[in-house]
Amino acid sequence: MSDTHHPQRHTRTAAPAGVTDPLLWRLALDVIDAHHPDQSGRCDNLLCEHQDWPCDAARNARRALSMAGDAALDTADDRRTGREQAGLSPRRSRTAEAA
Repeated sequence: MSDTHHPQRHTRTAAPAGVTDPLLWRLALDVIDAHHPDQSGRCDNLLCEHQDWPCDAARNARRALSMAGDAALDTADDRRTGREQAGLSPRRSRTAEAA
């Protein structure tokens, strides 16, 4: 093993509250740490071959960060709350209406 290999700091960091998939969260942070824009606005990671920033890997890592948390549940709760606040009746299934 080379002397330049250092473990990523996120593998030792505890995930914040609200993260439902800590492994995905840590891996996404590691990818984000490895992909940064250079002075010309392109990704400086060699694997990206100077893609425009944000590169595909950085975009996917940010998406993975949002998926690792409970943001989807919060969004669903906000939609339900907004529907109830607007005074709209809750949706009913046709099966329930037929019964």
